[in-house]
Amino acid sequence: MNQEILKTYFPGLIVKDEDREKCENYLKLKGIERYSSLYFAIKDKTDKEIDYELLSQHYRYDVKLRRALHKTISFIEIAMRAAINNAYFDQHVQLSKDRWMSELSDLFGVEYKPEQIVKRKIKRLFTDRNVETISLFELLENCDMHVLNSIFLLLDSEKQKEVFDNDFEHLKENLDALRELRNCVEHHQLLIIKPLKKTWYNGEWQTSLQANVQNAINLSPKNARKNLKKLLNSCLVIEESEDRSEENTYQLLPAFKVYFEDVEWTRKKRNR
Repeated sequence: MNQEILKTYFPGLIVKDEDREKCENYLKLKGIERYSSLYFAIKDKTDKEIDYELLSQHYRYDVKLRRALHKTISFIEIAMRAAINNAYFDQHVQLSKDRWMSELSDLFGVEYKPEQIVKRKIKRLFTDRNVETISLFELLENCDMHVLNSIFLLLDSEKQKEVFDNDFEHLKENLDALRELRNCVEHHQLLIIKPLKKTWYNGEWQTSLQANVQNAINLSPKNARKNLKKLLNSCLVIEESEDRSEENTYQLLPAFKVYFEDVEWTRKKRNR
């Protein structure tokens, strides 16, 4: 173990003899600065000594949380696409390369005024596919969440409510926060150290990890929320084949723990 690296990037970190090889290997595989950023984020929230096991538990939890959020956000994206497509599936909507913006405005009955970056992304779909027309289904299947959000907001509130309940006064900002969270998840960024976007939560703007994950749940299909909450809570379990117990959950600082108290999530032992 390089003591100079520990002293510079992890001042005060306790590494037991039995953890030294494991710590060194993970620093090589995951990156010294990545682990160091996580270490200082934890250190900023506690006056207690931090050992490698605690650091490792936060890292492993972050990985599991990102995997669970990938599934959660996938539910939302698919449901949003379905809501738009189902509203107009019988019209076989085709959008033309030169008139797609006015055609979408006519279809939804409201002027579509997307940001320049969204315009460029939609234009690129026509260019990359070398086509003069594209169906609404193809557009939605091949666009990113930036474009998807902008089109979903064209739906009237009744159609939006068929997908999820939300504070519709702040829907644009909440969808934008969800998009940022999705990007962090898909690019394998550590959520614990990542500054997240503000989301409207409990009557105020918040940027915490818990608020952003709660926003994802609020934007999930209603009939999927309970299971998605269980999925996110189960990220706290270290060994998934065992019952949940204090010894079998990550010992996390409260600031980095995502938890929903309104669902039962105790796991049963698997047959061995």
